[in-house]
Amino acid sequence: MNNIIHKIRQIYPVSDEALQALLTNMQVRYYSKGTYIVRAGVTDRLVYFIEEGVTRSVFHHDGQDTTTWFSQEGDVTFGMDSLYYQQPSIESIETLSDCKIYTIHINKLNALYETYIDIANWGRILHQNVNKELSHMFAERLQLPPKERYEQFNHRYPGLINRVKLKYVAAFLGISIYTLSRIRAKK
Repeated sequence: MNNIIHKIRQIYPVSDEALQALLTNMQVRYYSKGTYIVRAGVTDRLVYFIEEGVTRSVFHHDGQDTTTWFSQEGDVTFGMDSLYYQQPSIESIETLSDCKIYTIHINKLNALYETYIDIANWGRILHQNVNKELSHMFAERLQLPPKERYEQFNHRYPGLINRVKLKYVAAFLGISIYTLSRIRAKK
């Protein structure tokens, strides 16, 4: 669990006691590449902590997939509508590699939030950071040319370009695969 613990403590200095309580309530799961761990249209009440591997959040619409987020070692991922509003997820989460993931049910995590202020603060700061990233990515897609979006992607996700299909990166950046290929060829 080194990647998960490192990322948690990078976000907030969670105490050993609180961290042990969190880890005790998790279950390890292994997923093969190409597995949908969260499916659009299904309510899923689990939070997924990625120890090994990469996932993508994706919207399916009119036969097209649009990647909206990538998660990798140490990151947390989930279907927001399912988790917080007990409604079917509007997006899917797919493993892009074989993954080792620890899960916790939201009810258990909420109980830990109530018991340990440092876990609650970690969760709050995690969500603040994600909201900030979403806001920046939205502005980038509206304001930056493709080359600069690609540069921001590499800054935000170092090395990920070599771990995922380019078509997912292109969709994430809101550009064509041909534009992405041209940008990469000039590097």
